[in-house]
Amino acid sequence: MMPFEQKTDRLERARLLEQLTIEAWPPQVLEALDGWKLRAASGVSRRANSVWAVGPFPESGAGNDWLAQAESFAARNGIDACFYVSETSPAGLDEHLQLAGYALSEPCYLMAGSAKLSLERIAARPAVAQCGEITFSLPRPNHRSENEAWLQQFTELKKVPAEREPIYASIFEAIRADKCFASLRIDGKVAALGTVVSQGNFGYISNLMVSPNYRRRGLAACMMGELTRWAIERGAAELYLQVLQDNVAAVRLYQTLGFDIVARHHYRVLQG
Repeated sequence: MMPFEQKTDRLERARLLEQLTIEAWPPQVLEALDGWKLRAASGVSRRANSVWAVGPFPESGAGNDWLAQAESFAARNGIDACFYVSETSPAGLDEHLQLAGYALSEPCYLMAGSAKLSLERIAARPAVAQCGEITFSLPRPNHRSENEAWLQQFTELKKVPAEREPIYASIFEAIRADKCFASLRIDGKVAALGTVVSQGNFGYISNLMVSPNYRRRGLAACMMGELTRWAIERGAAELYLQVLQDNVAAVRLYQTLGFDIVARHHYRVLQG
């Protein structure tokens, strides 16, 4: 069993990274419920449309008032009532939500690792199989035309419905920290995309995707290298990310690059 001090340190680190994630993937609406955060973004992504339930249960009201307030918030914002439940959440929350009709969804890992070590391990990997001329684009945030083109590529690769494209655009636009929307092209065709956000000592990596036509060629690691260099140039010593637990290939890649599992989380979504 992990010593109490080590477990406490790990959960404090997880809590910090979870807080940074809210800043790196900001919702359109953010309200406080004591120490918890109520988030809404027109239903686009669980990250931005859930209650970040960290620390003790809210003291506002009595009994299950926190649940009623969360469900009222969801109703006002036209989203499903949903909770982000992690190892930093209060004991008993998961069981309570299950009994209240909330189904488990999207088990994930919060992973983090040394930026320098990650770059060293990427450099030591075999070269990407020769498959054409590889070029990268890592524009600065104020390169609006390039970023708008990237968003179009992102929505196409992710198969985002047209009505949800403006919502993704608003989330990306709302990221206040220095950010980069990167693309990897092979012979001029988009093969991989990714984003990185600079947050002082930390770099948050997300939306790493490889086109189905270019998978199993080492392009995810190749893109990770570019995102990592960008983050290091802006002072990041540690990288962090979230990944679905059943995405075995991605989890294995991040582990080989030196990332460790900091904490586990999942969502509880009200059925109905």
